[in-house]
Amino acid sequence: MILLEIIFGSIITQFLGLNTRYYFFKIFNKNLKKEDFENNQEDIGASFSQGFYNFFIGLIVFFFYLLE
Repeated sequence: MILLEIIFGSIITQFLGLNTRYYFFKIFNKNLKKEDFENNQEDIGASFSQGFYNFFIGLIVFFFYLLE
């Protein structure tokens, strides 16, 4: 059960984080694509940082969603 929660929690936070960051930065820069915020498998450091930012922002958005 805990593994299932981790998997769904990760999917939800990654999805929310990616879309929130994309639409927020899309306001200021019209030339962005969602691929700019996704994990890049070629560069390990960039992959980790993008994944961390997506997870962190997604966690915050999900927390605020639960508060409503």
